[in-house]
Amino acid sequence: MRSFPIGKIPAHILRKTVFKNLGVPSHGLLLGPGIGEDAAVVRMGNAVAVLSTDPITGALSNIGWLSVHINANDIATRGARPRWYLCSILLPEDSDEYDLRQIMSQVDRACVELEVSVIGGHTEVTPHLKQPIIVGFMVGEVKSGNYFTSEGATASDVLIMTKSAGIEGTAIIATDRAERLKKFLSAKTIRRAQRLYSKISVVDDAMEAVKVGGVEAMHDPTEGGLLCGVWELAEASHLGVRIYPERVPIAAETKTLCKKLGINPFRIMSSGSLLVAAKTSFAARITSRLRRRGIPAAEIGHFTKLGDGRRIINKDGSTDELAPPFPDEVYEVLERLE
Repeated sequence: MRSFPIGKIPAHILRKTVFKNLGVPSHGLLLGPGIGEDAAVVRMGNAVAVLSTDPITGALSNIGWLSVHINANDIATRGARPRWYLCSILLPEDSDEYDLRQIMSQVDRACVELEVSVIGGHTEVTPHLKQPIIVGFMVGEVKSGNYFTSEGATASDVLIMTKSAGIEGTAIIATDRAERLKKFLSAKTIRRAQRLYSKISVVDDAMEAVKVGGVEAMHDPTEGGLLCGVWELAEASHLGVRIYPERVPIAAETKTLCKKLGINPFRIMSSGSLLVAAKTSFAARITSRLRRRGIPAAEIGHFTKLGDGRRIINKDGSTDELAPPFPDEVYEVLERLE
C-alpha cells in the first residue's frame, strides 16, 4: 500500500476512511466533518458552539502564537468569535522549562490579542520527536442560525480574497531559515517577510465581511496554499469555480522569496487570507468595507455550476485545471534549506 505524502490526507481517502468512521450520530450536530469544513457547529441548549482543532507542524518558531491564531481563524470562518482555547504540547526528549515557557508565553500573547481564555490542555515529553508540536483546540460561540459554512456558496457568487497569497508560508520560511536565506535575500527583505506573521489573523476580516451582509460561505486557505483553499471551498459547495491569478494580490516580499526559491506563491501556506463567497450585489460593498477597515481585499474569481469545472484562467487566456493534489511547497523548502 502506498504511503501518504507529507501534508493533508487526500480528499478521496478522507471520504473513504475517515468520514465513514464517526461514531454515533448526534442530534445536536449542525455541521460536522467535510471537505473544506474546518470547524464543527453544535447546538448546546439555546446556544450554538463552534469548535476547531489544528496542529502546528511546519513551523519551528512562534508555534504557540500560531496555534492560537490558526485555530481562531477556523472559528471566524463560521462567523463566530473565538472564546476558549485548549492545547496539547508535545516536546522532544531534550526539552527543558525554557522551551515550554517560550511556547506558553506565545500562547498567552496571542490569546490576549484575541481576548481568548486558555481553559485547559496537556503537556508532555514525547519520544522520537524532532521538534515541538502543538495541537490547538478552539471554541467559539455564535447566535443560532447566524453561522456560516464552506458549503454555502452558490453559482455566480463572487470569490473575494483578503490580504495576499502565501502569508504564512513566507513568514515561516523567512523565520525558520533566516540564516540560509541570507545567501539569496537582503536582510531588509527577510525582516519584512518575517513581519508577515502579524497578518495571520482573519478574525477581523470575517467579522467585518459578515457585517455588510451577502456572505454565503467563508474559508481560510491554509496548508496547500490559495489554490487548495479555493478548491476546498468549491468542493464543499459542489460548484465549479473560475480563478484569475493576475487579480490575486501577492506581497513584494512573498514574490521575491518565491522567485529566488523557485516556488509557487499560490501553493504555500496562506493563513492570513480569508476567502469569501459573496452574492454579486454585495461583493463591492464587502471589499469596500474591508478596505476602509485597513484590510486589503480583491475579487479574484467567481463560482459556476459544477459541470463547468474548476479552472485557473491565465492572463493570456489559456486555462489550467484546478484539481488536487496540492502538496504544500513550504515543506520541500524547509528540508532543502535545513
